[in-house]
Amino acid sequence: MGKLFRDDEAGAVVELLLSRFGVHLQGECLRVDGRSEPDFVEIEAFLEKADGSFCYQMSVRAPLGKDLSREAGKSLALDFLGYILDQYFGSDRELLLPLDYQTYPFGDHHVQARGDLTNPRLDAAADRIIERGVPLDPDDPAPGL
Repeated sequence: MGKLFRDDEAGAVVELLLSRFGVHLQGECLRVDGRSEPDFVEIEAFLEKADGSFCYQMSVRAPLGKDLSREAGKSLALDFLGYILDQYFGSDRELLLPLDYQTYPFGDHHVQARGDLTNPRLDAAADRIIERGVPLDPDDPAPGL
């Protein structure tokens, strides 16, 4: 439906996250984006290396309703994102969100969250191999697929 953050807001959120978690970064940067739908707000955060070798994408949704406005939902999702990053860095990067959305109680509300850890550079190389039909093995029976 629409963007959740103005450009200056997204930058302010990143600055806030960096002030809290920047000490944990290992050559990575943080990026945030978000969208607003009629029944939820969603914030996506990306912890990524500039060389494309690592990306941890975290998505947090806050359902909207009579007891949770768009602005309150945005605040709730941001608070949960901070909590997740705190857990992630506090566990030496071992604690990850599940691939599929799961519901989490948070304060007086519930949020849904999911995460995905990828290597975009490796994914792009695999896509190029598939597009070209390059056989992965000299005995590959279907090199043109």
